[in-house]
Amino acid sequence: MPDATVGQKSKRKTEVSCGRITAGVVQYAALIIGAFVMLAPVLWMISTSLTADSVIVSYKLIPTRVTLENYVRAWTFPSNFDESVTLGTFFLNSVLVSALITGPALIIDSLAGYVLARRKVPGSNLLFYMALATMMIPFYVIAVPLFLTVRKLRWLDTYQGMVVPFLASGFGIFMFKQFFQTVPQDLEDAALVDGCSAWRTYWSIMLPLAKPVVGTMAIFKVMWSWNQFFWPLLIINNIRLKTLPLALTMFRGLNVTQWGTLCAGMTVATIPVVVVYLSMQDMFQKGITMGAVKG
Repeated sequence: MPDATVGQKSKRKTEVSCGRITAGVVQYAALIIGAFVMLAPVLWMISTSLTADSVIVSYKLIPTRVTLENYVRAWTFPSNFDESVTLGTFFLNSVLVSALITGPALIIDSLAGYVLARRKVPGSNLLFYMALATMMIPFYVIAVPLFLTVRKLRWLDTYQGMVVPFLASGFGIFMFKQFFQTVPQDLEDAALVDGCSAWRTYWSIMLPLAKPVVGTMAIFKVMWSWNQFFWPLLIINNIRLKTLPLALTMFRGLNVTQWGTLCAGMTVATIPVVVVYLSMQDMFQKGITMGAVKG
């Protein structure tokens, strides 16, 4: 009987081990397939940008002959519309707009979140719910009133027209408020005892503690502002002020699209977002998992 019992336990352990191995193999296979599905278009884009024939579409993920002529053509192609612009002009416009939105928006959102979380302001709950309500309204619903406002302010064809309407967001305020509510009140009380003003407490203590949220929101805001297309399309007519997503539409012709040149431009447009994510991925992961860790 003891031998039979030992044999049954060993059999169960073997079955459990085989089940875990099978589940692990299935999970890894699903991850590999999912990663390939997501990365295949990116690999095709890079491969096409390095392929000499820029008219005929190739479905090879590895180019047979690598060339950089598409990147040279993409850099100078906008000069066909205006001799004073290159792809670099649009690239710098996108960098400027993204920086002008991301930096001030992080300060404004974090300040609003800090006040709503720590200060007893009359009507603070109403203000918070109003900020949340903006997350439920599609941008296309407010696009026309926003356009009329910008036109009234004479901000068409200006950087401020692309930047000012997006210097605050309900999502950013929500993220910062939820984080600041998890910080122990004792830290703030100790700072006040040491003579710190409300601004110094926010800037020197609370904001550094919120680095994971800052990194997370910075990535979201950079990606959103960098990929903006619809709003600049509405308010920008001056070719010298166009951002990179708008400029990429210039590479499509009425009858023929130069796919190699277009893919080269898209590759250039993708690089900054990847760099920003890689530089802030640790803070991003901490910010995303913070709610699960702190419960």
